[in-house]
Amino acid sequence: MPRLIADRPVLRTTSDLTQVMAAAKAREAAGERVLHLERGEPDFDTPPHIVEALAAAARAGETHYPDPRGSLALREALVAKLARENGVACHPDDVVVTDGGTHALYMAFQCLLSPGDELLVLSPHWMAIPKLVGLAHGARHRALPAYLELDRGDLTPAGFADLLRASLGPETRGIYVNTPNNPTGVVLSRAQLAAIAEVAVERDLWVVSDEAYEHLLFDGARHVSLASLPGMAERTVSVYTLSKTYAMTGWRIGYVVSPPGLRPVMGPLLSFYTTHGVFPAAQSAALAAVTGPQDAVETMRRAYEARRDALLAGLDGQDAVCVPKPRGAFYVFADVSAARGERTIWDLVQEWLAFGVAVLPGTAFGPAHGDRVRMSLATRHEDVVEAARRLKERYAARAAAR
Repeated sequence: MPRLIADRPVLRTTSDLTQVMAAAKAREAAGERVLHLERGEPDFDTPPHIVEALAAAARAGETHYPDPRGSLALREALVAKLARENGVACHPDDVVVTDGGTHALYMAFQCLLSPGDELLVLSPHWMAIPKLVGLAHGARHRALPAYLELDRGDLTPAGFADLLRASLGPETRGIYVNTPNNPTGVVLSRAQLAAIAEVAVERDLWVVSDEAYEHLLFDGARHVSLASLPGMAERTVSVYTLSKTYAMTGWRIGYVVSPPGLRPVMGPLLSFYTTHGVFPAAQSAALAAVTGPQDAVETMRRAYEARRDALLAGLDGQDAVCVPKPRGAFYVFADVSAARGERTIWDLVQEWLAFGVAVLPGTAFGPAHGDRVRMSLATRHEDVVEAARRLKERYAARAAAR
């Protein structure tokens, strides 16, 4: 029998999210009610005008091979959006429409990483990043805990720049940044991003800026695009998606914006030979999303903010689950060290599943985060409230027993 799977470590990895969701599904099949705080997918439907644009485009015959870079109309609209909202000036040929943000990140790492290269990944990081780097054959990543420290004020911008300098090795080619951050909800300030820019220019590094949650901001927080800072447009690959902003996860529409030097590779080569482009009618729907009414975006943002506030209020009065207040995205990254005790974080996740609350272990976002769990706000408001009630009831009872 021939060996069916190549001997590459990345192909032997497993998904923490898949494990938790499978366990939750098994409990539901047994008749139990599970509150799904593990998923990172909006629970809203795609706004109707976007759906209607897809149907009209498909009926009009937009079903043939696409330009692998994306339709010119959509890329021009994205150029206008980037200038208006992100302060990023670019040409349509610098933009490639992708099959979601994951595809954009895959192309970026394939393009930028050679065998032996290292990517410095600010942590906690989205769980897919190590796998996407691992698929760039011969490359590796190194995690640098930073978001929680910056959020707490443990690192000044100058201290952050010094930490970055000290963390660079001879093989480090670039830095991966995600703001607003999944899983912490931390939104990096202009001064904090300027520290990254300072080191990137000084050490001649490129940066991949993952801005998937750019429109999901709370408490007046402002999103700053790294490529808008002086000296960064020529060394930044910026990744965006319509999945979170417009509740279009299943549509698989994202885009990547890169310096002109990558034009011969990103669209004509990597996009063509990975997906041959994005379904044309879906691109017309994306055009309707970007250029059409934005009321639904604000409605969803307000709902996530209300759920965040409800979760924090519901957990008030107990000290086993400590939740820093996120200013972006739709997650909280709770410190559960008091609840975990001497057990593993997976033991705690299983215990919570037993009383119907599904969350992800913090180790999914880097091995240094074994005292944390990610709780998603992308679920019904009443389920968030009920999950908080169950957790508070459990730990209030323990406190009384002590």
